Amino acid sequence: MNPKSIVRNVLSVLIMLVANAAAAEESTFRVVLDRGADLGQNFGSLFETASEDGSLVIGAGFQNVYNTRMRADRHALQFFVRPVDGQREFVVQPLPRPNHLCGTYLYGRDEIVHSTYGGLKAWDAGANDWRGLSDIGGTQETMRVGKGLLELGDSTVKYDGRTVLARPQHGSFQLFFYANGYLCFYHVNPGPGGYRAYQNDEDGFSKLYACGWTPEEKEVDLAKAIVMTLPVVGETTFAWGQLGQQIVTGSNIGGFYVLENGAWRMLLEPKLGVSYQLYSTMAFHDRLLMGQYPTGRLFEYDGRAIADRAGWPPVLPGVSASAREAQTTVVYGGEPLVGVWPWGELWRYQPDSRKWSFVRRMFDHPQLSDKIVHPYDIENRGNEVSNLWGQRVTSIVTSGADLFVSTSAKSPCEWDAGKFPFLAPDKWKSYGTVYRLTTPGHLGASTAWTAGSTTFELTLRDRSMSISQDGKQLAQTAVTGPLAERLRSVSRLKPVRWGEGIYGRFSGPKLDGMVRSGVQP
Repeated sequence: MNPKSIVRNVLSVLIMLVANAAAAEESTFRVVLDRGADLGQNFGSLFETASEDGSLVIGAGFQNVYNTRMRADRHALQFFVRPVDGQREFVVQPLPRPNHLCGTYLYGRDEIVHSTYGGLKAWDAGANDWRGLSDIGGTQETMRVGKGLLELGDSTVKYDGRTVLARPQHGSFQLFFYANGYLCFYHVNPGPGGYRAYQNDEDGFSKLYACGWTPEEKEVDLAKAIVMTLPVVGETTFAWGQLGQQIVTGSNIGGFYVLENGAWRMLLEPKLGVSYQLYSTMAFHDRLLMGQYPTGRLFEYDGRAIADRAGWPPVLPGVSASAREAQTTVVYGGEPLVGVWPWGELWRYQPDSRKWSFVRRMFDHPQLSDKIVHPYDIENRGNEVSNLWGQRVTSIVTSGADLFVSTSAKSPCEWDAGKFPFLAPDKWKSYGTVYRLTTPGHLGASTAWTAGSTTFELTLRDRSMSISQDGKQLAQTAVTGPLAERLRSVSRLKPVRWGEGIYGRFSGPKLDGMVRSGVQP
């Protein structure tokens, strides 16, 4: 063989080796799906699988979360790689304050994080600061429905700028929720007096409404609404939820109501004088996990009954087990996280080992104590709101590769140095701080709405992960640290479960998936 032939053969072998190495370092999950008409439903999981050695779980889907009057972005797609042993480290960075109050609430839309108190603002990652927006109602909620924007405001609802539900003549419409083609809300007319048993509409009322509506309709027809008069005047809600074809809501007086098959039914009866509130809901496989007060635990709803999950999450050692509230929930990196009042705790659940890990406390003061229920109970004694300086994790919002966590006092109030000197000079600023947390193995992207079929490609490449839709890359992030090394060593995958996973079953009419790479299922 002449020298040129030898060189050509060597080059061919090298090219083949390089190509094989590149293939082994890249794996693309290609998913062609039809989400159906957008009626506010949860879209659910695209897929879930695991490495053949069982060390990693890989999945993607649309989370179904509602946190104390704010719903997670249904159109944001999440892609994750989760270490089965739960070994993860979080980088925590405090961000510039969005306001001068002792708290804020956040929501995400189109992968942009918004702060709602002290003026509506959006996080600008390039400027590393908050930028002001025209205030369209302060704490008002907005959500994408199809290609339009649904604005859930003060007793009114707009879609793409046109009013579809106007303010009532008496009382107020409160806490809107759009899912499964129904616009749901509470109609509250409390009349004189506090919470009390319902007598008649003239004395006051709270009513649950479910109004069939789609974006093609000019306005909501209240005459066709499904209405339930509630047992207690003044009932309203902190959290809605959706599980399959059911819409659920827990009232501030302990009632739990389910919309199914065109009718409301009461699963739990409200009880005056008994604390039982639900502050968040999160889809977890085929269940809803619901953050509860006063246990501070997640309760589970399977579509038929509610069960208390003992130790979900546990009580932080050194604090009282009384008056705890699981206010916020989220799926990040393929794992549920929960924020708990009154000590500002952030917990993480590891689905594979079925264990809870304490991430951190979002405040560094005061010292933990089980002799008091809330922080600063003694120092704050005599003030009108005795538990004002309890510590909330008000919001947990994903954006791109990051997790945004906000804090607050019981309410986002102004600090008064004369009334609360024990928080001088700067301790009060811990209330209202927003933190950015990051751990490798999570990526989110705002997706475009398509009528009919669309194609997502979720790619693991060497030390990065990316999301594309219909050939356009939406987001990319690096995978670093030990997780990157584990990812590089994956050679085979277990069978992929298409349309199933942590976000619940895919709800659309069609989903087809395939894996394209040197990593074989």
